[in-house]
Amino acid sequence: MVSMMKDVIQRGTAYGSVWDAGFHIPAGGKTGTTNDGTNVWFIGYTADLVAGVWMGFDHPQTIKSNAQGGLLAAPAWTSFMTDVYRRKPTPPDWPKPYDITTRIIDPHTGLLWTPACGDTATTEYYIPGTEPVNECSPYSVPPVAQPGVVPAARPGIPPGPPAGARPGAPPGIRAATGADAVH
Repeated sequence: MVSMMKDVIQRGTAYGSVWDAGFHIPAGGKTGTTNDGTNVWFIGYTADLVAGVWMGFDHPQTIKSNAQGGLLAAPAWTSFMTDVYRRKPTPPDWPKPYDITTRIIDPHTGLLWTPACGDTATTEYYIPGTEPVNECSPYSVPPVAQPGVVPAARPGIPPGPPAGARPGAPPGIRAATGADAVH
């Protein structure tokens, strides 16, 4: 769960307002927006602090066209948390549970990463026995889209942290995260 929430900040809907804005302390979060854009929020946390930002009006009205928590509320959270960690020590990252299996996969196919997969790899976490066992190849194709399944390619989502920013990325490979993986 922590890995998925960290992906919101490192690759997802809060990337531009948190990670790309320079907040690189281990953190997770969740953005939110009502269907009619009358409320937006961002709830984020580190190992020692949880903080939330909500924006809206007392009498519901659209905040603005295309109102989103990652664009409006997350910057306020980032400003607050940056100020907090100027004054106190950075908390450690969360430890991986001992009974979780780690695999480096190709985020476009969900198969085990090899150099033949291309230049993007992601570290994913699995309950033992659920991890992929087949390697991708130059001929691997993403799984056929299924109703309700988010495709691996996510146009408009900016790239994650630079190579080496996440543990487990092969040398010279741009580190991605689970937000891109097909499960």
